[in-house]
Amino acid sequence: MSSLTRDQTAIISKTQELLGNGHHSTISDLQRLTLVDSNVKGPSWVSQVSFPAPKDDENNVSKLMYNAITALGDGGEQFEHFPVSDVEARWTGYRPNVDENEPEPLISEENKYQSMMKEVKHPTTILFFHGGAFYMNTPARYHSTTARLAELTRGRCITFRYRLAPQHPFPAALLDALVAYLSLIYPPPESIHTPVPASSIVFAGDSAGANLALALVQVILFAKNTAIQFHNQAVSLPVPGGITLLSAGLDGTLALPSWQANASFDIFDRSVKSWSYLESAFPTCSLWPSKPPRGHIYCETSMLCHPLVSPAVASSWVGAPPMWFAGGQERFADSAKVVVELASRQGVPVRYEEYAEMPHDFPIMRDNWPWATTQDWPQSVRCMAEWAKACRVFAEGGKVETGAIVVTASREENKSDIDRLTGLTFEQVKGLMREKVANWKAWTGPETGDLSL
Repeated sequence: MSSLTRDQTAIISKTQELLGNGHHSTISDLQRLTLVDSNVKGPSWVSQVSFPAPKDDENNVSKLMYNAITALGDGGEQFEHFPVSDVEARWTGYRPNVDENEPEPLISEENKYQSMMKEVKHPTTILFFHGGAFYMNTPARYHSTTARLAELTRGRCITFRYRLAPQHPFPAALLDALVAYLSLIYPPPESIHTPVPASSIVFAGDSAGANLALALVQVILFAKNTAIQFHNQAVSLPVPGGITLLSAGLDGTLALPSWQANASFDIFDRSVKSWSYLESAFPTCSLWPSKPPRGHIYCETSMLCHPLVSPAVASSWVGAPPMWFAGGQERFADSAKVVVELASRQGVPVRYEEYAEMPHDFPIMRDNWPWATTQDWPQSVRCMAEWAKACRVFAEGGKVETGAIVVTASREENKSDIDRLTGLTFEQVKGLMREKVANWKAWTGPETGDLSL
């Protein structure tokens, strides 16, 4: 029997219905609807900036990326090659003593940034990776989340616009993430920010953004402080101060047991056994199927069991910074848990918090659905406070106490064995994922049927 309130049940049910109806929208429509920027208002500072691609790159940044892809794979993967690109980004900070409807002042972006910095009281710099299944959303859609984290930490957030699939499949978004991170530590010419110590940068992200954040960590661990050229200077690639993730989706194959076992608690249509855009009735458009057709919107099918696409199969987290994970009793849960289990066994300080009966992205659902006022739910308030606390601790050079808990609807905390969250061995995880994609074919349109299942 559910322990949720009537209001909670109604919001989750309405979202399930909306997402179910979303299967009738094309990828073009879904992307267009989520790429609209909104006006800034209320108690937050926002400064829009652009990080230029290094003109002297000579493939230094991209070469590092492609070397990592090759080294971490099994040799059979196919992927496109993209150049580095300019990256648009958005600083967000707390603006006190301002009404909720107060518009932003008509001043330069640099003045907005300087005004923001006057209110920053803590060294936390959160590099936020937004979600959206790799094909939707912009930093502006996550304004409520980044503004809230900035307020709670009294630090600052920066989120960046990465290239979206299906137009720009893997590894375009990951290259943009790498440029954004390097640009924080080593500001390009004419930047409005000063160098940010990597130790005070905390990665944060949700859903596909959490996937992207962990994939970047894998690239950083591969680099092992190897010097690369970035805007005419030789630089290293240090690990950030910490990683904080919400509702991480780390298995591109959707092969792990929780995808079916937790379907009744989540917002995703429980009848969907794989990605909705691979269903037999999904409508085509100018963007999807891709040209040439692929079996996944983000990457070639051969990449789905690669750790930079599905971090659940990363074999080593040795050297990674401390981690904090939170999520609901959701369909992606196992993909996060297998990373937690392995990182813990390999000596990485890691904490996992599961909120019973809560769906995907439960504390921040309002970012995508304005009527989903989940931010005031007791579970959401607690989760956001713990998220901000982890960011502050990591930015100060601290760690979390390794462990796992389940938070009940009444906010009781029940400890779980962090080494046995899934009941699966690492080899079993890889086996399930490889078995799922063994006969996975490119999707060419409704007439092909549901070839991913």
